[in-house]
Amino acid sequence: MRNTIITETHQNKEIQRFQVVEAFAWKNLQFASPGFDAGAIREIARLYRLNIVEKDPSAYGRLVFFHVPENIDLPFSSRSKDMWFFSRNITAKVQLQRLADEGNLYQDGTWISKDTSARLFLNQLEAEHYLEMVSGKKDGITFIPIDGKVGFPSSLDSPLVVNSHFFLMDPTDLDSPFCELGTPHGLALKDGVVLNPPLNHRPCLLVDTKGTCHTTQVELTDLVVEIDSVQYRHERNAIFYFRPETCITPSSSGTDIVITGNSVVAVKQGGNTRVPMAGFVLSLREDIAVQETSVRYLGLEAYQFGIQVGPPMMRESSMVDSLCCPFFDPLVAATPFPPTVYPLPFSTARAARIALGTNREGEPVLVWAEGASKRNYQRGKESAGASLLELAQFCDRQHCQEIINLDGGGSSQIIYEGKRYLKIADRYEDNSEAERPVPLVLVLSTSCSQ
Repeated sequence: MRNTIITETHQNKEIQRFQVVEAFAWKNLQFASPGFDAGAIREIARLYRLNIVEKDPSAYGRLVFFHVPENIDLPFSSRSKDMWFFSRNITAKVQLQRLADEGNLYQDGTWISKDTSARLFLNQLEAEHYLEMVSGKKDGITFIPIDGKVGFPSSLDSPLVVNSHFFLMDPTDLDSPFCELGTPHGLALKDGVVLNPPLNHRPCLLVDTKGTCHTTQVELTDLVVEIDSVQYRHERNAIFYFRPETCITPSSSGTDIVITGNSVVAVKQGGNTRVPMAGFVLSLREDIAVQETSVRYLGLEAYQFGIQVGPPMMRESSMVDSLCCPFFDPLVAATPFPPTVYPLPFSTARAARIALGTNREGEPVLVWAEGASKRNYQRGKESAGASLLELAQFCDRQHCQEIINLDGGGSSQIIYEGKRYLKIADRYEDNSEAERPVPLVLVLSTSCSQ
């Protein structure tokens, strides 16, 4: 691999720093999850406390962040009225929220539910650091499960680690019972196997088996979805419902199968299913019982790698100078879809950025645009961050061919041979770097060429 740090200085004394990593092979680039770390709950609670709740305490009640590990027994039924749940986190969320909505559940720092098993369960989660609460001034409790993939990139042992996908993070990203904070969304494809389906009508970066890379549009409805060895095709033997077109499925006499990633998370009879932000609903006319929760996607077997996250920066060696694909805008969109909070001003909204694609030789390249400190920005000492346009302009100056923007902001980082060469934008009170937990990263296998 080859690692280069580039600093650009502007007339107003602002600086922008970029890290460029090259000379690796697509075949060695893998998707990985850091794996759940209980410390992620603490960090997410801190981010909410400082960046969301404290800005408008009157808008929030008690937000309860939690994760149910396998070693803690779940005291709830996996069935609720007309729904069956296949996720421990979602089962707990639905049942705990029901208890909270029915009456007082928490008082003076103590769980007081009349349901003894629920009270013991909450106490155990809290005692083992799988639960943390952030309190605003509004009445009420909202339970927010944390996806089991969420952990810290620095925990992974690889020559290269980089955050990849957008994931559900803001409160407005979590408007369905089937949403977990930290769930990634957008295509993730490796060696013809779809790990995460395409969503939200954004372009995908695809690499074929010969190593040719291009940016193209791939829709969920282009794929075949296989569950229990049965193959489903949109508008043939099933209907695929997803955002932004659909927020709630219509009434029906059949079965709605709720899917996120490559797993069935719930089944509901009768329709009227709230579509998950980071997934979709496969709707059938008949009643069925799901036996195996794993989901396969067929149709992209000809590609060795694929990713879909943010907007493209470069296409066919030409710079993209505007937001050319859909992102949620509450002024024009009736149905929210993630990320619901995004710096839409393409040319002015600066942040830390990550990008992936091909360099002037058509070989893989990663770019990290360092962001400004969120606590103590000093012009000329701290990087100013980059707008999407500035990132595209940098990639154009580097003569890149195909580039797509990945997840940025406080998540943005490249760990190269065990070290971060640039600084994370998230900071603690003393301005030291605060590593944000994420669910999905890209790593290089240890057999990668140097």
